[in-house]
Amino acid sequence: MKIDRVVITTFTGYFFITVLCLRSVKKYLSHLPVDIIIDDYDLAHWPTYVNDCKQYLTDQFPDLNINFVLFSQLPHVDDARHGGWFRQQLIKLHLDQLVSADHWLSVDADVVFKEYPTLDTIPVTRTSADPIDAGNRKYTQYMLSVDQPYLGREHEHLCASGVPFRYLSRDLLKDLRHHAEQIHNKNFLQLHIDLMKSGDIVAYDPSCQRMIMSEFQLIEVYRDQFRRDNLAIKVGTSAFEHDSVKDWHRDRTWFESQAVPVSDQHWQFSQQVGQHHV
Repeated sequence: MKIDRVVITTFTGYFFITVLCLRSVKKYLSHLPVDIIIDDYDLAHWPTYVNDCKQYLTDQFPDLNINFVLFSQLPHVDDARHGGWFRQQLIKLHLDQLVSADHWLSVDADVVFKEYPTLDTIPVTRTSADPIDAGNRKYTQYMLSVDQPYLGREHEHLCASGVPFRYLSRDLLKDLRHHAEQIHNKNFLQLHIDLMKSGDIVAYDPSCQRMIMSEFQLIEVYRDQFRRDNLAIKVGTSAFEHDSVKDWHRDRTWFESQAVPVSDQHWQFSQQVGQHHV
């Protein structure tokens, strides 16, 4: 599978863990340039975060070819005022408007590879028929107007979001957005913003009545049903670590035991953001 660049999305909650992610990228993919897309919104409690992030990662990895991109470089993404979790998904669905080349490995900043990442499959995990799975299906069905808004068989409940890295391409994302825009007669980003504002897309709904956004589920259902990428759906993938734990929920000594430099100032900012994080 051809990959031109590694693209990592990060935010204040992954300031330190991004170092471990980049170490693993350097170990297995050092031949590739890296784009780090930084969430530059909601920085009231860490106003110097963007510059701190750039300097910190540049200092830690002087030999990596790193290019920094900001969320705000995607016009109007700040209208999605429902938290960074929604924003980072919208960013990944518009990578072609933010980074160069045509083929990418998209990686969440809290992913740490333990071996060379598998790229030639649609990697999934097994989940259950819970409100998140139901909401993801409603979201995918609405966006793509499909009868089978899931991967595999209906009863299998396969989850793409359980593997927060995968191969993406410029034409895949452009084709996906065009498909949805033809169905809804509305700009893809604006469609999402409107559905968030109206409460039709939510973070969680125990009643299983509303949509829950999943960028990877949407991408992979579209790829599987409308494209000819010849990627097989596979439960499991190459070894990696990922737990979604934000920096401020870990002890400082944990990072230091991983040889991740932690300055007093950065740690104080991180803890301050964590105290106000919703």
